[in-house]
This record gives sequence, structure tokens and C-alpha cells, in this order.
Amino acid sequence: MTFADITTYFQANRARFADLAWDDPHQLSLTQKRAISASLQTFQRGEGTGGDHLQALADQLGDADYAAAMRLFIQEEEGHANMLGEFMDRQGIPRLQSHWLHEVFRSLGRPLGLVHMVRVILTAEVVATIFYRALYTATFSGLLQQLCRRILLDEEMHLIYHCLAIRQLSPKRNWLSGWLWKQVYRGLMAGTALTVYLSCRRALRAGGYGLGRFCTAIATEYARVEQMQRPDAPLVLRGGPAAPAASPAGPTGAWQWPGSPLRVAR
Repeated sequence: MTFADITTYFQANRARFADLAWDDPHQLSLTQKRAISASLQTFQRGEGTGGDHLQALADQLGDADYAAAMRLFIQEEEGHANMLGEFMDRQGIPRLQSHWLHEVFRSLGRPLGLVHMVRVILTAEVVATIFYRALYTATFSGLLQQLCRRILLDEEMHLIYHCLAIRQLSPKRNWLSGWLWKQVYRGLMAGTALTVYLSCRRALRAGGYGLGRFCTAIATEYARVEQMQRPDAPLVLRGGPAAPAASPAGPTGAWQWPGSPLRVAR
């Protein structure tokens, strides 16, 4: 798989928002709103991160395919923010203009360059995959469940994209240096997971994720993306197409749940 393949996939994926049931009349109960509103506000703000600095770093790299994929990735994230924001508007949940967690993530990787920025984003994406699984089961809203499915499908290719970037763009390090940086990123993952759990525990618990199950799910997902960062490891999507370049149609739409089978993207 190449950055050109991922760009092709992102381009085909842009047309797949029309099948969402925006005419769904279901309104969240007061109990459901109390459970998910704060967490939904936080993640909606985080999805719409902007990305000007990240795009500038990608452009400076000199790889046109990577820069094009980054532009489409940012647009896809902003699309998630718009969808969640529209749902919140319909449910009477205010949008946040800023959030401290969002600001922390924006500043974490900036001083260290593109690869570190990508690793910070990858950390957030891993947490998001677990959060949206929990959010899917936290309410009876068909529209919200479709949005969670849609975002989870998109996140699969985001993980692949960032793992491929880490493989190709990371500087060569000796064994000790590589091991030390791996522990730093694992520490970042652990700290992020704990922070998000404490901030979003109502929604996570409503979705069936107590602290133990949440940490186990995070560890499992992070181990998967850590494995995919190895140069000799296959890039694996959960429930996605086997080869985006050959099958640009990709997932069938918001009704498709990311299933358990893992397929190798070559």
C-alpha cells in the first residue's frame, strides 16, 4: 500500500455520507443526555481540529501523495465534526468553542515535528475507536449509531495511513533509542487513555466500558497499531476492503458495522 492508494480511498470515501438517516425523529432522553452530552461535546470539538499546521508540515515534506492524503484526512475529520455537530444541534446539545483536552493535543507534538505530530494523532485515533464503540451502545438513537458506524469505518483507514507514515518517515534509530521512544509513546497512550476515561466515564460506562474493559480495549487496539508500525508487518484493516487501490468503493456505507475479521491491505 502507498500514500497514493490511501489518497484514492479517501477520494472515493468522500461521497459516502448521503445514506445517514437525518430524518430520524428520535430524541435522547434526559438520562441519555446526561450520560453522553459532555463526552460528545469533547469529541466533536476534537474532530474539528483544523489542521493548518499539520498540512504545512506535510507539504514541506515534498511528497505530493502524502500531502494530498493529509489534506483529505483533515477534511474527513472536519466532516466528522460537522456530522456530530449537526446531531448535537438537533438534540439541543451546545457545541463547545474550545476544550482544554483539545488544546493539549494540539500543542503536544508541535515542537518535535511531523512524525511526532502523527504519533500524537494516532494516540487520539486509538482512543476514538473505543469511544465510538461505547457511544454506539449508550443510547437508542438510530442516527447516532449510524454516525458511530460511519466514523469507525473511517478511523480504520486513518490508522493505516498514520502507521504507514510512521514506517516511512521515522528517522533511523539504534536499538536503545528506539526502545526508549517506544516507552515514551506507550506512556503517552496510557496517560491519554486515563485522562479520557476520567473525562468521559459517564458515556463510556453507559456504553458498557468500565475502567477495566476500557483499558483492555485500548491496550488491544494499541498493540495492533504498534504491530503495524513495523516495516515487515502487514497493514491490517478491521472490516475494510482488502486492497483500497484495487477496490476504491471500499465499505458499503453507514449501515456496515466494522466486523471482527481482519483483512490485509497490500
